[in-house]
Amino acid sequence: MSKLILVDGQPIKYQIWDTAGQEKYHSLAPMYYRGAAAAVIVYDITRATTFTTLKNWVRELQQLGPENIVIAVCGSKADMEEKREVSRGEAEAYANEIGAIFLETSAKTNKGVQDVFMELCRKLPKPVSENFDNVADLRDTGKKGGKGEGKSGCC
Repeated sequence: MSKLILVDGQPIKYQIWDTAGQEKYHSLAPMYYRGAAAAVIVYDITRATTFTTLKNWVRELQQLGPENIVIAVCGSKADMEEKREVSRGEAEAYANEIGAIFLETSAKTNKGVQDVFMELCRKLPKPVSENFDNVADLRDTGKKGGKGEGKSGCC
């Protein structure tokens, strides 16, 4: 899936791949994040095990991913506060510890979803070139011709 967002008057194009944390996609993960400028790693605030899994994904990204990848740690299901198992403070402290953006989101209420992309855009470095040779490039000046143009991924 791709998404175009205007941030401070500049169009930013995201190429998004969603593995939904499924183990069957784990072996393909390096293909997705190789050359990526950013990663959004999501845990479910109502399931503590997902926060542990998130930490494993972050560790893998830090070891095998691009050196300067921008990471966003996102707690999903923020609309289900009464079932919370992962405290906001714990998750935010972890995000700060690894230098990541932290947000809680709700797909149900649309809380924070757009904010994740806006914050990533602000933290990404400005593009050096207008030629994009890598499908994982997230910034786009609106010019056609980058590899992967028009392709979409799952979800």
